[in-house]
Amino acid sequence: MLGGIPLHLEEMEMKLLVIGDFHGEISKKLKKNLEKVEFDFIIGLGDYAGIEDWRPYINYVFKIKDRTKIKGPKDFFGKKKFQELMKKDFKAGEQVLKFLDNLGKKGFFVFGNGDDEWYNYPFSKRILKARKSRLNFLKRIKNLKEMTYKIRKLKGIEFLGFGGYMDAEANRKARDHRWQEAADVRTGKANKKMDSQLKKIEKNSIFILHYPPKGVFDIITEKGNPFKGGSTGIKFFRDAIVKKKPFLVLCGHMHEYQGKKKIGNSVVVNPGDASAGKFSIIDIDEKKKKINSIKFYK
Repeated sequence: MLGGIPLHLEEMEMKLLVIGDFHGEISKKLKKNLEKVEFDFIIGLGDYAGIEDWRPYINYVFKIKDRTKIKGPKDFFGKKKFQELMKKDFKAGEQVLKFLDNLGKKGFFVFGNGDDEWYNYPFSKRILKARKSRLNFLKRIKNLKEMTYKIRKLKGIEFLGFGGYMDAEANRKARDHRWQEAADVRTGKANKKMDSQLKKIEKNSIFILHYPPKGVFDIITEKGNPFKGGSTGIKFFRDAIVKKKPFLVLCGHMHEYQGKKKIGNSVVVNPGDASAGKFSIIDIDEKKKKINSIKFYK
């Protein structure tokens, strides 16, 4: 017995720390908030790197309609500044992943669109290849297991991971037809990958995503963003949720949101951006595969 509760009943519950969108920042506020909570397992939703120093280039890319005229980041910043930013970005991502690993709990994580060179993007041969230095670092991570395009199982619950870069609907606006055609090809390949994963899992699983599914936590509200009002939601994510009915879906990417919504009976949670000190603790019943409670911290 533990506090009057049979031990076998106590073991049915698992508290998940759900956290993402650090962008290289580990604030005092976040550390303070984490000291207040108890959790058993960590779920990372991506964007451990992707420092704010890249923002001028991102804003520049957003405003260019003709993709053939866009400068690469090396030309935009200059070779020396670009190399400095790449080193700073790697160190920032490394620091965040070390921080999560040193929390001393086991966990699963996916990468986000801000984690360039940390993972191999399988939907194009031309972009987003992992650097050896990043892969070597990941081998030294003790407690966390990467699952950007993988399926893992824990205590009878199947976890489907789908992170990395996605071609969001909002970003397709004001783009030339060649870019849109390439985006369509990438999205088609990503959709096929998701379909192949769905065949391997049962219902009542947990989805770990970076981008939100279409229709929830997906509308851009950021001031000054040229795509304001557009959706970053991924339609085939939503289709997968409707088809497989996971009891819990975890997503990030959109810093504008923190909260929970539903697609059918599936609960979708955005824990908020860790760069602002936000996260969530989700208590689940492992045996019944249901949510006992969700708490948000900010």
